[in-house]
Amino acid sequence: MTQNIWKGVLAGAIAGIIGTAAKTVWEEYMPTRPANRDSPPVVLGDRVKEEAVSEDLTKSEKTVVEQSMHWAFGTGIGAAYGAVVEALPDTQKGMGGLLGTALYGVTHGSVLPMMNTEPWPLKQPLKFAGSEFASHVVYGFVVEFARRYVRKWL
Repeated sequence: MTQNIWKGVLAGAIAGIIGTAAKTVWEEYMPTRPANRDSPPVVLGDRVKEEAVSEDLTKSEKTVVEQSMHWAFGTGIGAAYGAVVEALPDTQKGMGGLLGTALYGVTHGSVLPMMNTEPWPLKQPLKFAGSEFASHVVYGFVVEFARRYVRKWL
């Protein structure tokens, strides 16, 4: 297969959508936080709305913000991953597990706790921290398998 960054981006974006769907289903059955704690996208969205109009997000706005940010982020990461794999084919080693692990490390394992949108992994129950980590590995595996299939099709 010849290198084509744009085909990689497209394959990765499609794979990112599929990976986000898999991660979403995982989190339905294996929660990543207590039901009474908002997700990082909701916390950030709430901060923006509070700063802009001095109001909290409504329940329906929380759902829209959370889903919009998760799907956009998951699709964007997939697209970027697809481009990187085209340019540096060795990055696909690990069958997506490295993608999921790295993504967890730079989001829930560091940046999001630093932004005070959720607790550090070691400061929360293992069942939630473990599920969050596992959901990212699931995302990575699904993205890599879907990307390979879509890229061959393109």
